[in-house]
Amino acid sequence: MAIERLLTGNLGAQVKDLMATEDLVLEAFRDLVKDELKNHIRAKVDADEELKAEIKEAVSYYFQAKARSVYAELKASRAAARLGLRMLPDDLQGEVGEALVGLFEKELGTLLEKAL
Repeated sequence: MAIERLLTGNLGAQVKDLMATEDLVLEAFRDLVKDELKNHIRAKVDADEELKAEIKEAVSYYFQAKARSVYAELKASRAAARLGLRMLPDDLQGEVGEALVGLFEKELGTLLEKAL
């Protein structure tokens, strides 16, 4: 039967189908292994309250650092925009400034909607 399929069908397509199935099985197996590792790690963390508290504190520091980094980038962007405005001729500063404010308001609104 396998020989008949090889002789009558498109060998390339059959090999491709076989490989796609094999990839799917490997991916599913990787996911199962990941899930088992996650369960094992979670059990170890849940069993040790001190470790659990330490991880919680570390994650909190990490997110605070990320928030500070984003805040620093915003401040730097604001300073760069102000510098750019100062470099423009006086008659364009107001118009470009209003356009920038409108752009930031729109982006900030979108960001807040996603966050909430």
